Amino acid sequence: MGKIHSGILSGVSGTVGPVVGAIVRGVATLRSKPKKSTKPAKESQIQQRSKFGIATKFIRSIKRMVDVGFQAYNKTMSPANAAVQELLANAITGVSPNYMIDFPKVKFSKGGLYDALTLRVMPPLPDLELRITWNPAELTPEEAAKYADDRIAFILYDEETRRFITVLGAAARSVGSYLLSIPFVFEGATLHVWAFFVNPAGTDVSNSQYLGTVTPIM
Repeated sequence: MGKIHSGILSGVSGTVGPVVGAIVRGVATLRSKPKKSTKPAKESQIQQRSKFGIATKFIRSIKRMVDVGFQAYNKTMSPANAAVQELLANAITGVSPNYMIDFPKVKFSKGGLYDALTLRVMPPLPDLELRITWNPAELTPEEAAKYADDRIAFILYDEETRRFITVLGAAARSVGSYLLSIPFVFEGATLHVWAFFVNPAGTDVSNSQYLGTVTPIM
């Protein structure tokens, strides 16, 4: 694949004769047009396509958060593609054709910020409320001065209905807790919970942490 910084493909994408032009992360690129294969797919290829379909469908549904969480992880690919690659490598389990997502191993962000060793979700409260806590004192004074203004983000997922709840910029790291109100349609649902921190500029993140499952109650 060749890179073109200016020229006939500047600002243009699509197929031109035997080549395909595209803009990838702000850079014009050029590659050969793929040829259709007449060979039947091998079993390993069928399995990989099945895994890829599961991963891309899942990540596509949460692209807004992934665009933040994987923005700086791999500069050679889009955040969504990096998240799919991470999911395929570490969080798809099972035997063909019954593949599934191993939720505790799912990552929605990877970056250079500190995470929180004390981060956890508390037992559910009435009125569909969840409290998530962490201890800001686990940071040294020097670390606290640097990271106190990081904001926490949450992702909750209902595996049965395949619906997400997402919150960005929920509370500052220095606060130590956040009370999350859950929409009534999730009453009684088993929700997987993840959290990660984002710096004030929105340019760096911590690695997302899986906090387990919780069932909101009325």
